[in-house]
Amino acid sequence: MGTSTKLTFGSVQLPSAAAQAAQQILDRIENGNGDEDLIQELASLGRLREEALIDHRVTGAVFTPYPIAQELVDLLAVDVGEIVCDPSAGSGIFLLAAAERKFQGGESVSSIAETLRGIDIDPVSVEVARLTLKLWAIWRGGRWPSADHLMVGDGLLAVPEEWLGTCDVVIGNPPFLGQLKSETSRDRSRAQALKQRFGSRYTAYVDESMLFFLLAVELISKDGRVSLIVPSSTLGSDSSQLAREWIDSRLALSEIWVGGRSVFDSAAVDVIAPILRSEKRDECTIVRYETQDALVVPRPLPGRWSSLLAHANGVPTVAIANTRRLGNRAVVTADFRDAYYWLAERVVEAVQNDDRPKLVTVGLVDPFCYRYGDVQTRFAKQRFQRPVVKIEDNPPTRLASWVEQRLIPKLLVATQTRIVECYADIKGELLPSTPLVTIIPEQESQLWHLMAAVSSPPASAWLASAAAGTGLSQGTMRLRASLIADLPLPELSKAWDLGAELAHEIQENGADDELLRRFGETMNQAYGFPSSELLHWWISQIPKKRP
Repeated sequence: MGTSTKLTFGSVQLPSAAAQAAQQILDRIENGNGDEDLIQELASLGRLREEALIDHRVTGAVFTPYPIAQELVDLLAVDVGEIVCDPSAGSGIFLLAAAERKFQGGESVSSIAETLRGIDIDPVSVEVARLTLKLWAIWRGGRWPSADHLMVGDGLLAVPEEWLGTCDVVIGNPPFLGQLKSETSRDRSRAQALKQRFGSRYTAYVDESMLFFLLAVELISKDGRVSLIVPSSTLGSDSSQLAREWIDSRLALSEIWVGGRSVFDSAAVDVIAPILRSEKRDECTIVRYETQDALVVPRPLPGRWSSLLAHANGVPTVAIANTRRLGNRAVVTADFRDAYYWLAERVVEAVQNDDRPKLVTVGLVDPFCYRYGDVQTRFAKQRFQRPVVKIEDNPPTRLASWVEQRLIPKLLVATQTRIVECYADIKGELLPSTPLVTIIPEQESQLWHLMAAVSSPPASAWLASAAAGTGLSQGTMRLRASLIADLPLPELSKAWDLGAELAHEIQENGADDELLRRFGETMNQAYGFPSSELLHWWISQIPKKRP
């Protein structure tokens, strides 16, 4: 075999289950039972490592099943002699898949050992990776060198300088560390270090998985390729915009692998894997996990990666050339957190003939509908059927101003949605809670025209293209006030006038299928998109009536 039959571990204490499984694998090899399914047992060492972690949510580390690593290695067409790097190597699953592909391509084990690089902040995971690759080398008939290229360190801050610009393929599954949750947010010292490392490309809320993409671009050689598994929200999140634009200025987004929510056992998150190449292309291919169905679409504009996910979700393409934006005709705002905390102490259940301001939550807004009294809503850890706000005689100045600004005619838009869900508060009697978006027309007479534009099929498709996957699932979007303000408006026309009338009628009298179809057709014409595909998509996404 070219190596000792005695299995030795490094100085790091391995999880007992992983050590026992490794010994059993070695016994199989020595007894001549190392058939082709041994690759799955080697891959299972990484899962045993993950199971030993106390809480993977804090570290963001999630085990990648071997078939997924193999699928991405194949999509990148890892070739004989190429240097493959995983900057968040974990237990080495991607390096194992790359080693096996290179071996099947005819590369020697000794050569493969020299061309695999990995770094991870967890010393136990690195030791598991070493052990996995050592066993793989014994199985495939070679000797793993005593000095490998696997190291312990923070990939974002301590990658070896000699690796920069020398890797042919960068691949992996970096930790998902969103910055909106306290358990995964960066401390001040790390934030400062990352800001110094990545400069203007770094933003306070960027997910660390996206920073690994920036690192990957620095690691690859002139003709290199990159693919990292990241949450689908990074395709359209505002915090990742600068990073995406910088990446697009250096590499071409050639493919996107859509993994969905079923990829990881221990993390309920929708994931994707953008594939970057050096050669510029006019088209981009969308590949779905397992099915290998491929959809070829135009390459997105710089930084607009979410449009690819919109394509994958079946959202029709709309290219609105109009320069007039909603923000030119209305004030579009998202309320501040202080308003939420102030409301939390003042929301009560309504009594008969209650004239106090009614509370609006995201869960109470459907398209053209405010579900007050029809369904329960949860606010500040309490449930209400008809929530109202009790306002004292002299509220704090800032909040008194906020109340005055909100108790006027306006539009309210839900922010976690598949299509735009908007309701017109024509009497100015509703107070919105975070994270609703409020639209206040500059001219009250334009309320229904703006309602029609925001609620139209083209608006939903345009917004989905810009924010697909940023919501709670791959098929939903999180609408920011700045994005809604940027929505193009249709040109003035009789069709838009009629759309405004229909929007008013739907909200006042309720929607039926025929009325919704007429509204959709009319607003498609107003925007210059008389598309049956767009109309059918929009109607199919309208929420069914809730009990």
